[in-house]
Amino acid sequence: MLLLSVTLIIAAVVAVYATSSVSEPGQPIKADLVASDVVTESGTYQIIFDHRSGDPFNVDRVEVSLISREDPSVHMLLGNKPGGRQYIETFDDNQMVLLGDRFKVSLGTYNEDSDTLKLFFPGDREINCSEHHLTYRFIDSRAGVPISSGEILIRKPALNK
Repeated sequence: MLLLSVTLIIAAVVAVYATSSVSEPGQPIKADLVASDVVTESGTYQIIFDHRSGDPFNVDRVEVSLISREDPSVHMLLGNKPGGRQYIETFDDNQMVLLGDRFKVSLGTYNEDSDTLKLFFPGDREINCSEHHLTYRFIDSRAGVPISSGEILIRKPALNK
């Protein structure tokens, strides 16, 4: 009887440990993020993304890789660094993106006169709007795994949105 009790206690401890490690917050983010619009806010060119399905996440936990389909030398890896520029932002003070939420990624400054975008990276390079498609890939910066990817046309933005 004592041997059976000890075996059941050990099995219960193992079961609790195994199920608690599955729901650990360190698990990779799984989400479907889709580019839906481009806007300028205070002269900054931003892409708006919709969180269509999957896990909620903190914008400080993701990075986005952007590459021009027409010119692969145009490549950016943007993420929020503590005390640095915030490239990925929500529309409120909360840093969490929940299912159905929208968030924005800042790429550079828009020049309305020449219809060009001066990118933050690489090296303040300028690209013409309506001539570049950007392939984006969101990456879970802690786990190093891709979350979601797609493509958007860099175009003249809706101003003062």
